[in-house]
Amino acid sequence: MGMEVSWHSQAGVRTDDNRDHGGIGIRGNETLCIIADGSSTAPDSGALAQAIIRELVDWYVVSDQAMTPETLLAQLPRLHENLSKQHRRASASYMIVHIGSDGTGIVLHAGDCLLGQRNDDGSIEWLNRPHTLANATGDLPITMIAGLPERHRLTRSFRSRECVAPDIGETRIETELLLATDGFWAELQPEDQLRFIEGNDIPMPANGDDRSVLRIRLENAAQDGGVRIREALAGNFYVRRG
Repeated sequence: MGMEVSWHSQAGVRTDDNRDHGGIGIRGNETLCIIADGSSTAPDSGALAQAIIRELVDWYVVSDQAMTPETLLAQLPRLHENLSKQHRRASASYMIVHIGSDGTGIVLHAGDCLLGQRNDDGSIEWLNRPHTLANATGDLPITMIAGLPERHRLTRSFRSRECVAPDIGETRIETELLLATDGFWAELQPEDQLRFIEGNDIPMPANGDDRSVLRIRLENAAQDGGVRIREALAGNFYVRRG
C-alpha cells in the first residue's frame, strides 16, 4: 500500500507564532501521523505542540513494539510526565492516527483537532467530534459546533496540570484522510477548505486562528517504504523514518 502525505499550515493573527504542528513517523509499511494545536491563550503552547510531535515520532520510529491502542495509550502518561515539567502553563489539542500495513488505523485524540474522510464528490465527512463545551451535553453537527462561541472552551486536551485520557477509536483509509486543526474545520467555508487542501492560502480575517491540515492519500504504487512525502511541505512539520 502506497501513500502520499502533504501538510499545509497558515499562521493566524492571534499569536506571534504559528502554534499548529504536524509530523509523521515511518516504520516499514506503517505510519504514525500526528497533529497538535497549541492553545492561543496559554503561554508556551506552540513549543508544547512541537514537543508532543517530535517526542512521539522519535519514540515510534525506534520502538520495536507492535502498535495497538494500549501501546499508544501507555506512552501518553510518560510523555506527559516529561513535557509537563518543561511547559508548566501550556496546553494543546492533538490527533494521533496510526496506519498499519493493511490500511487500518488507530485513532487517539483530545481537544478540537478533527479526523476527516474525503468522499468521492470531494466533500469532507468528519469522523469524530471535538471536546468542547459547545457539544459537551450532546452530539451536534460540526457545522453547528463551528458557529458556537463555546467551542473555544475545551473539555479535554494535553495540559500540564493533569494527564487527561484521550478518546480512542478506529478507522480505515479508503482513499484519503485529513487531520485538521480548528482553524481549518471551524473557520473555513467548504469551498475554501478544498482550496486549502490543495496548498492555497486563504485570506485571513481580523481574528483568524492558525489553520492546518495533514492530508494522507492512497497511491497505487508503494514508494520509499510505502510513503511518499510531498516536497512542498510547509513549516512546522517533522518527518522521521525508522
